[in-house]
Amino acid sequence: MNVIITKKEIYDTPNDMELGRLVRNKFWQEERNQRGPQFDDEQFGLVIGEDGLVKGIIRPDSDEYEKCIMCGETVPYLKSTHIDLRNGYIEGAGQLCKECYEKRS
Repeated sequence: MNVIITKKEIYDTPNDMELGRLVRNKFWQEERNQRGPQFDDEQFGLVIGEDGLVKGIIRPDSDEYEKCIMCGETVPYLKSTHIDLRNGYIEGAGQLCKECYEKRS
């Protein structure tokens, strides 16, 4: 694998530490590009810009929505949505719809 750095990037980055960071970010971006997106139950692919910042998120090909474990109603969360980002999820039990979550106490 080759990492290409332009003359302009060198001139625009006079600090050697910052230049090293730029090269390292380009290396890891190319590494990710060659491997392709890696997914499991709790991961998303990230689109990383040349500046090393996240520019986008690639969601897994899961368009399946969760269902409430009490009434079976479809809830507005994809199965791929991390549980920390959901309302009404009970660890060890599962996802509840808004109505069942409010009734449970």
